[in-house]
Amino acid sequence: MMLQHLSITDLQPIALGYEEGQDVTPELLKRAERVYQAYHDKYLSIKDEAFKNEKLRSALISHDVSLEFFVNQARSMVRYGRTDSLDIFSYYLEYNDSYGYLRDVLNKMCF
Repeated sequence: MMLQHLSITDLQPIALGYEEGQDVTPELLKRAERVYQAYHDKYLSIKDEAFKNEKLRSALISHDVSLEFFVNQARSMVRYGRTDSLDIFSYYLEYNDSYGYLRDVLNKMCF
């Protein structure tokens, strides 16, 4: 996918699919891993072109990192049998913030 065709609509199919208060289960972990990999692949495919725009670069990296942290926390929780959503809540908030920032940057860009 070329950068000039990237929009927030492209990211919606790979949304995390987690809601506040949801238990962390192996199924949630699998979904989060798939979402992270799909986003990361998309990010890598446009990285060189996107890095010419400082705000977009920052937004893409921030979202990539927030997804990675969420997945790593979910992986740890599943491994140790912890399902309480409070253990992952701050990672979810970071994901939401990074998604909002990326959405705002993409909406403001003129291609």
